[in-house]
Amino acid sequence: MINFRFHLISLVAVFLALGVGVAMGASFVDRATVDSLRSRVDDLDEGYRRRGAELDATREQLARSDAQSAALAGPGSEALAGRLDGAPVVVLATAEVPRTVIDEVRTSLGASGADRAGTVRLQPPLTSPSAADLTAARARLGLRGDRNAVRSRIANDLGISLALLSAAPPAAPAVPPIDPATTTTEPPDASVVRTPTDAAGARAYLAALAELGMISVGDTDESGDVRFPAGSGYRYVLIGGADEDPRPVVEPLATAEADRAPRTLTVAEAGAVRAAGDATTTTVGEPDPGSFVAGLRGSDVADALSTVDDLDESFGRIATVYAVAEQRDSGRVGHYGT
Repeated sequence: MINFRFHLISLVAVFLALGVGVAMGASFVDRATVDSLRSRVDDLDEGYRRRGAELDATREQLARSDAQSAALAGPGSEALAGRLDGAPVVVLATAEVPRTVIDEVRTSLGASGADRAGTVRLQPPLTSPSAADLTAARARLGLRGDRNAVRSRIANDLGISLALLSAAPPAAPAVPPIDPATTTTEPPDASVVRTPTDAAGARAYLAALAELGMISVGDTDESGDVRFPAGSGYRYVLIGGADEDPRPVVEPLATAEADRAPRTLTVAEAGAVRAAGDATTTTVGEPDPGSFVAGLRGSDVADALSTVDDLDESFGRIATVYAVAEQRDSGRVGHYGT
């Protein structure tokens, strides 16, 4: 006769066997899963190592390419030699442009045989003036109007000054009409410097801007008799950063210069400086290449000036030298880059 104790022992045996089976199965599955995951990790690690080696090789190739292109834009370059022999060239740049970019451009100009007549920096009292800057400018230059009107008028008159000292000065510059919206009409004051109409007036206007801290003039120690602004016959390279807004100052300056002295100005955009061997990349939020010069390329003076939009690269500096030479030698302009 089968009693309750027999049933109890049978049930315990069944559940014990079931537990042992589950435990053994779980152990087998865990080991298989671990082995599979370990194999995948090993494969990924090997893949990353291969990709790292490939990236290192690519960086080395880019570094070699950068060195070769830098040599083409540097001292002793056969690509640049003699392109601008004896041409006095002035570099203008906004305050945001790194000094390294200016030095590289001046190096390329020197390799071309140009006389590097000086460097003019557009300083914050001009590009982003304070209330005190505007007050001083109104008094010294005989101006009136709001911040934007005064700043735009100064940029325009700076462009006229550059044109009067350029390689193609206006044959008979007309006296600009007095605009009551931006010019005071009180009796003449000897301390007030007005819009220039000749080379002497241009030099006086530039000196007044330097006194106001709106521009600074440097790099003239090696230029001899053509040092800016004492000489004449200048050609200009105007540099700004890709992330800058050219409308308040650069565009009115360039328009005034190119309108009065066509084919003596090249406007160049400098992007972020790239380390040797690094690839050029564009991230979300960065300006598109060419945005700094886009307005001038579509303006009424597009056929009176040249533009380059990759000055931070060696080939951009070569293009800049060739653009200046093209204006001098054939009277043509071009728009280079992207």
